[in-house]
Amino acid sequence: MKGKLVLLGAAAAALYAGGGHNAAAVTTSAGSPAAARAIAYAQQQIGKPYQWGGTGPDAFDCSGLALMSWRAAGASLERTSQEQWASEPHVSSPQPGDLVFFAGGDGTPTSPGHVGLVIGHDLMIEAYATGYPVRVSTFGLPSSPDGDQVPVGFTDPAARAAA
Repeated sequence: MKGKLVLLGAAAAALYAGGGHNAAAVTTSAGSPAAARAIAYAQQQIGKPYQWGGTGPDAFDCSGLALMSWRAAGASLERTSQEQWASEPHVSSPQPGDLVFFAGGDGTPTSPGHVGLVIGHDLMIEAYATGYPVRVSTFGLPSSPDGDQVPVGFTDPAARAAA
């Protein structure tokens, strides 16, 4: 069964503010009900401030947002992006709800320093850095770098989530 999320009006505008996107609505077909719940949680956090070590409810860092999004979906994730990368099953074809990892300023391809939650083709929700609220961003695919953040890989936490 696939979950479906539709963002309209102000929600879509908030998602794309400052990102150069001009969309009135975004539809995401999540691979599972748990993935849909994780995405829905992350969407509710859009606009909240970044805070190093933050796990909500008022502010998040990147791995804290991933942790709490998947906790809302019934899965238990590790705390940091490095631990999440090491503990979750890796996938080569990202689906909505998967986690996308980046080398980041303090990480390497084998120990990523940044993580986002995939919400659709080349779109993610992320808590990027101080001064940037939780937001929707684009990412490039490793096979076709296009100036966006290019990930080192993807994981699928859905297998560990409650149905």
